Amino acid sequence: MKRQCMSHMPLSSACACGKREIITIGVSCRRAPRLMPQFKDIFRFNTHSALLAMPGFALLLVGGVSAGAAMPASIAAGAAFSVGFGATKRVFHNRWAAMTLAGIGMTLVAFIGTILGNDPYVTLAATALMGGLCGALISRDIDLWWVWLQIIIAFLLALHFPGSVLDGLRRAVLVAGGSAIQIAAVGLMVGVIGEGKEIPAARSDRATRQEMLLHALRAALCITIAKVAADKAGVEHGYWAALTAMVVLKPGLRDTGVRGIERIGGTVAGIVLATIVLHLLAAVPLPLAGAAVLSAGCAFGFQKARYAVLSAAITMSVILMIALAGGEIKGAETDRLLATLIGGAVALAGAMIAPRRLPGQRNADDNE
Repeated sequence: MKRQCMSHMPLSSACACGKREIITIGVSCRRAPRLMPQFKDIFRFNTHSALLAMPGFALLLVGGVSAGAAMPASIAAGAAFSVGFGATKRVFHNRWAAMTLAGIGMTLVAFIGTILGNDPYVTLAATALMGGLCGALISRDIDLWWVWLQIIIAFLLALHFPGSVLDGLRRAVLVAGGSAIQIAAVGLMVGVIGEGKEIPAARSDRATRQEMLLHALRAALCITIAKVAADKAGVEHGYWAALTAMVVLKPGLRDTGVRGIERIGGTVAGIVLATIVLHLLAAVPLPLAGAAVLSAGCAFGFQKARYAVLSAAITMSVILMIALAGGEIKGAETDRLLATLIGGAVALAGAMIAPRRLPGQRNADDNE
């Protein structure tokens, strides 16, 4: 007589007799819970994703440094860095829509943010509005949320470097150029190595209208408080605190807590790695640009690794690009860590406001 399989326990939604990680008790088969993530899951690397996005980024950064135009190259490469993550995503079931929408949005806010950054009150109001929209999207459409997150990153950076209309136009042109070159490079790489598999985003949990509005208000409040707190604390790169709050904050309290811990750990690791590289290569720009390209390649490939690993790669890439652009690095690492702690703490406090109880799921991937 054949034994029947029953998945009546909440450990698994389906039964898989005869496969690994199965516990058989009497006539019931259940998938055993995995208490600790496996090593391959922690450092899960997708080579195809890295190969798609690295060439465009490398062309902009290495080419710009070689031509003695490190500052504009870093702005353009920064745009390519954000857009490159869209090579594995789909908006409206279209790879190119994700990258194109991100590039267009980043270009617009690069211009607008440069001008609005001259007024601190307008800056806060605009930051709150952008954060609220991001909070609403995460509960409704994960793919569009990713696009909007890239736009917020570009907006916060532009606010941090205020200037004239001409300055805004220059930044917008660099962002547009970097985005366009990255999209073209991805297109060429698709022709060489193929489409590859889409990296699926977590499904949006289809919150009710009331829950969506609540999280939008929560996000607007958190991103604003994080920025104000960082500015009051004298953090030079205060936008990093606002960005951290936006990335870490999730509708569920548990998800926010885990995300915050992993981001802090990843930021520390990225700072340490970047400091080591800068100590070895600070005086030689081209090898330093090469190290930034490798670090960015790791970030592109680690999109499905643990968030701490992805965060480390992103942090390292950003610090190396700042160094190449001639930015002040001494003290920047401490600033970035303090901003991360502020943003993470604000996000955790915000998540405690009427938190949703969500089923366990992987969060959508993001980048900074």
